[in-house]
Amino acid sequence: RVLELGCSVRAGVERWSQGVTTPLFGSSGINAEYGGDQLVIAKEVAHRLGMPKTILAAEKLTEKGIPEDELANRALKADGFAQVIPEDKYRVVELLQNKGLLVGMTGDGVNDAPALKKANVGIAVHGCTDAARSAADVVLLSPGLSTIVDGIKTSRAIFQRMRSYAVYRITSTIHFLIFFFLTIITLNFSLRPTLIVMICLLNDAATIVISVDKAQISQKPDKWRMGQLLTLSTILAVLLMASSFAHFFVARDAFGLSSGQVETVLYLQMSSCPHFVIFSTRVPGYFWQSPPSLLFFLVIAATQVFAMFISIYGVLSDPIGWGWGVTVMVISVVWMAIMDVVKVMVYRYWSFELTAKLVPTPARRAKLVLKKEDAARMERYHRNVEKARRVVIMARVVAHWTKLVNEHKASGPSHGSVIAGSSSSNDLITVSHTQSLLSH
Repeated sequence: RVLELGCSVRAGVERWSQGVTTPLFGSSGINAEYGGDQLVIAKEVAHRLGMPKTILAAEKLTEKGIPEDELANRALKADGFAQVIPEDKYRVVELLQNKGLLVGMTGDGVNDAPALKKANVGIAVHGCTDAARSAADVVLLSPGLSTIVDGIKTSRAIFQRMRSYAVYRITSTIHFLIFFFLTIITLNFSLRPTLIVMICLLNDAATIVISVDKAQISQKPDKWRMGQLLTLSTILAVLLMASSFAHFFVARDAFGLSSGQVETVLYLQMSSCPHFVIFSTRVPGYFWQSPPSLLFFLVIAATQVFAMFISIYGVLSDPIGWGWGVTVMVISVVWMAIMDVVKVMVYRYWSFELTAKLVPTPARRAKLVLKKEDAARMERYHRNVEKARRVVIMARVVAHWTKLVNEHKASGPSHGSVIAGSSSSNDLITVSHTQSLLSH
């Protein structure tokens, strides 16, 4: 979560100008911290680069009698460190790791080697020494730090595809296993082996193209939330089972189709509906907010058109005709849209607080207490900032009115008519200026 730029700030100017800026890291949920040089130089260079200017002297991290947790909070809240030595760089990485953060460290010299080795990801920049290269996990072959941003984007795209595949596969597996278990035990119904094999083949074709899909890159660091993943997959699988049972009973009891036709209807439904769900599971938001790649869309569409035609004309089972074929496909699309809304609601309302309530382990309860304390502290901070902002605004308003009064007194009685004539105009200007200040 934190990228530690282990070089002098002056030496870092060139690297930051070669393709990496603070907004790129900030928009990715990564805090970029830097170290080196004197405190005044560090602040000035940070100002010129457009980086945050909360610079902390390295000696503040080694004060005696200060609790370890307080030192870690100092390292976390600072944007940079000045007057550092190699031991300080190692100390910064250690403190941030003690806060549960994943720390990346960049460096180019021998003095950066210990911190590079200690960091979760040590990154040796272009032109580094052999000592830094041997201690690092990654070596940049091109100048600048833009490669780090490219690597972050690529890794998050891969993670999104993996999560999409996991949700889709777990959902389909739960759907198939429980549905066929219940129908075989209670209804003495199952699909013929050829249809089951055909569903598996079409499913494999759909999952292969996930690797070329356009993934929606998250703005914050990702991690596996197994409770959320399994809960969402189970909910989606239950909805798929509800649709499958509805098709079965409507086709058999309401329309009186033969057993072979009911089998074909269930094959088409169990082939199309889970396939369309993949359009929903590929993104955490609504499926229309991030369109898939053209190849991904064409492969999924081709597999379902093929499944619809073999069901309509009865290539592997009894034919059901165009009416049933098109109707099942339309229902699958509509049901996918309904499931997409459910998915968005799960992502929206799932939180660590909910997890701690559902599975209240001691570690989660303690972490939840800390999170609530941090949230209350930030709320007080923002409330105090708002109060201070209002005080500043009112002080400006009072100063403006005082200036007008002084100008009025200085003008003298000989200009009374002019003052009287301009008083209303000044009042209007002052009121307008006051409203402008309050609005900002």
